Amino acid sequence: MQRIAITGGVAEGKTTVLRLFESLGARGVSSDTLAATLLLPGTELWQQLVREFGQAITTADGALARERLASLAFADATARRRLNRVMHPAVVRALQAQLEAHESSPVPTFIEVPLLIEVALQGFFDAIVVVQATPALQRKRLLERGVSPQRARQILRAQLHTRCKTAFADWVIRTHRSLEQVEAQVHRIWRALTQNKQVYSEAQRNSA
Repeated sequence: MQRIAITGGVAEGKTTVLRLFESLGARGVSSDTLAATLLLPGTELWQQLVREFGQAITTADGALARERLASLAFADATARRRLNRVMHPAVVRALQAQLEAHESSPVPTFIEVPLLIEVALQGFFDAIVVVQATPALQRKRLLERGVSPQRARQILRAQLHTRCKTAFADWVIRTHRSLEQVEAQVHRIWRALTQNKQVYSEAQRNSA
């Protein structure tokens, strides 16, 4: 099985790119979706977070109040480190389990991992796709999602800039272009993986 990571910053189009690869026949895995499952009320990870941050991060029915937790994390670097210390090991274990369960898959598997570089998971994958948009477009997309201007600034300031991630990329997909251009980039990568079978070719690096 070819294991391809999709990474990048917030609101840069990672999920869109993952869906495009799935439409071509790839198997797709989202670490955000895995995390949501891990955070259901009563799970081990849910219990760890409640112990760490208190009942204030839950709603009346026990669900995790993700917006409240995000407010804590993006407003305070110490709280963010505490959150990451609890979250990252659990998500990594879940990702490993997913990869091992589909080790014999004949098609490439694309895994959306926003914090791939930050938590040094490059070694888990055969190749890396970095999805990149302009900071202005990231901010615009966040505002369109209902994020306040202040929160958008906090989120963007807290994240590792995507240009630092492109140094690790086998391919870079730039999503400030039109959807048709993004689709063309995805198709080129898919052909390289399924026809040439050359994942590490320097000629392919950043060529999308």
